[in-house]
Amino acid sequence: MQRATLGSALALVLLVGLPVGAVGDERAGAVTTEPDDIAQLMQGIEGMRRLPVNGVQMVQSGERVFFVSTNGRYAFLGPAIDLWHGARLTSLAEADRLMGRIDRTRLKLDVRDLGALDLGAGAEEVWVFLDPHCPKCANLLDQLQALSPSQRAPYRVRLIPLGVLGQASLATAVRLNCLAESDPAAALEALLSHAFKTLPPAEGTCGQGALQRALVTAQLLGITQVPFLIAPDGRLHGGVPADLLAWLTGDA
Repeated sequence: MQRATLGSALALVLLVGLPVGAVGDERAGAVTTEPDDIAQLMQGIEGMRRLPVNGVQMVQSGERVFFVSTNGRYAFLGPAIDLWHGARLTSLAEADRLMGRIDRTRLKLDVRDLGALDLGAGAEEVWVFLDPHCPKCANLLDQLQALSPSQRAPYRVRLIPLGVLGQASLATAVRLNCLAESDPAAALEALLSHAFKTLPPAEGTCGQGALQRALVTAQLLGITQVPFLIAPDGRLHGGVPADLLAWLTGDA
């Protein structure tokens, strides 16, 4: 499994609030009413889940959910809303369901700004974040090309180069992006055939803007490995699916 050198990033926004009674008397400079007894809640823990946000875990205790920092120092009581789905986190099961997908319509993201190269012209968009020098990414590209015309026809696979495996990857991604600005077909062919040595050099800042936007987007989406796929229905998959066609159709 290829691990990208990207830190964890903000995928969920926690809207945290304490009960009104916990505000206390500001004139006294102290809280006069404590929130729910955290020790009691911790005794009834049924499960914990690390959320795709740096340093926060979701805890379920009976019908209550709350959030703790990974070092165990802070506990957050109150509602949490996954703004990418517009849904309130009410249970670990709900968190698991939402963490496994993204509502792309709410992202309002145009992957052309990220240097996406399109394989196919179908109505169903598949986003693939990859590194040009990642062996598993190359394997995935080979599998995509091995699909029959009828199997590939429904899809428009949008290949987004990242440079996360070192300086060589960064340089190749910039050169691919630069070539794509003038000849996207040639850039796509170079990516699909893994023929990077013949790529023309990138002059000045050519190709750098798209790569920077792609890297920022990957961090915001919490991508920590390549390849990383997002299905037309928002399902997420890190690595190469065991059965690519079944994953594309939602049967895997």
